[in-house]
Amino acid sequence: MGLPETFKNNDKDTFGAYTASSRWPTIVANAIDDLEAELSTLEADSQRFKAGKDIQAQLSLLKQEIATDKPIRPFTAEEIQVAQVPGSFNDVITSTPQTWQTGGWLFCEVYLYRRINVLFRNCNSWAQFDIFNRLKQSTFQNSMIGVVELATRYRKLESQLQDANPQALEILFKEFIEISLWGNATDLSLLTNATLEDIKSLQGEEARKASESKILINDTSKAWDQLTSSKSKQVDFVLDNSGFEVYADLMLALFLLDTGIATKCVFHAKDIPYMVSDCMIKDFEVLVEDMNSADFFDLTQLKDEAQNGRESLDFLVRTLKQHVASGQLTFTETPFWTLDLDYTHIDPSETKYGGAQVHKDLLQSDLVIFKGDLNYRKLTGDRKWPRTTKWETAIGSLASTGLKTLSLRTCKADVIVGLAPGVDEKLCSVWESEKKTEPGSWWSSSGKYAVICYCDGHQY
Repeated sequence: MGLPETFKNNDKDTFGAYTASSRWPTIVANAIDDLEAELSTLEADSQRFKAGKDIQAQLSLLKQEIATDKPIRPFTAEEIQVAQVPGSFNDVITSTPQTWQTGGWLFCEVYLYRRINVLFRNCNSWAQFDIFNRLKQSTFQNSMIGVVELATRYRKLESQLQDANPQALEILFKEFIEISLWGNATDLSLLTNATLEDIKSLQGEEARKASESKILINDTSKAWDQLTSSKSKQVDFVLDNSGFEVYADLMLALFLLDTGIATKCVFHAKDIPYMVSDCMIKDFEVLVEDMNSADFFDLTQLKDEAQNGRESLDFLVRTLKQHVASGQLTFTETPFWTLDLDYTHIDPSETKYGGAQVHKDLLQSDLVIFKGDLNYRKLTGDRKWPRTTKWETAIGSLASTGLKTLSLRTCKADVIVGLAPGVDEKLCSVWESEKKTEPGSWWSSSGKYAVICYCDGHQY
């Protein structure tokens, strides 16, 4: 049997169809508005202002392209050179002609962000500008309560970690995995009051059970067994969003490093502004600066806890910088993560687009954590798998290349696999009865459910 088809932008009643027709034009429109805000800070007769207005006009044309379902065009030789566009895009376009509203959802979405990036890279005065930075910053700023609370709880917990027994460490590992999993949706009842006694208490158990009820597949114990039996103790994170989500990932990394469960954590970031909020190396640097700033967060909202909040943020910044300085926490980037290709290309034989090098690098890791929905879509090829398909089947050759992988995914797209028989039907029925105007299958795109999927890399 051949592989299932990939999701297309005109597949009826799918979240992909809604994304192509409604969300993409809105994303481009928001980029136009954010560029206008940046232009308002410039002199109207400056060269940078004039170049910015030209980019703005081209963004408007791109928005029109999407709305009128124009063909997906190849990148020009000049665009490829100036913006270092990988050849995989034109390879697909020339072999499989498609339009904005009928093409492959995953391909067209990744292509959209390449097109936006080309517009900025094509102009020297805008080449390093991140059109999504304004939104990234404001979103993180709005996460102040969660940021401070987690910093405060970790500060209180950190001094106890060396005395924690294996049972307590395993419980904490599961909680930090969930914090990383849910990102902005983090239930801060996790970690309760951040003492080992509270974590092991009935209250702590109830908080975990409440959170776990929305995790449809949970292989956290398999990941724990892998890490505690490994030798080199390196953990790699293939990142998703910047802001609070990468902050939550950093909390997991700090826990792993401060307990000695891991001796090194490697964060794999994006090399271009991507998917609006995806994390670049500079986004980590900005995050640390924001946490260190006396003005970024309005801590007066915390009233009596403002001073404690400031001390907790300072503690976390100091801890992060120490781990970076020691080499235990590192950030890296490669164009592979912003390609259109699925992750079956992370393979020793894939030399054309860099997959072999990525595989070689990740083979040094005891556990590779793929964060978020887009990574899940690339892991599964964004294909129309029956929802009871085994995880190892859906990730194809990646299941047998020796990589120990863990996917932490809050469900925000149509593809989902590994469900027990009857689960999808039940959730479809519940969603349809609650939402009335949405297809039942959209429960898998709602962000209300999650999966944690492990593979040991030796499935044949």
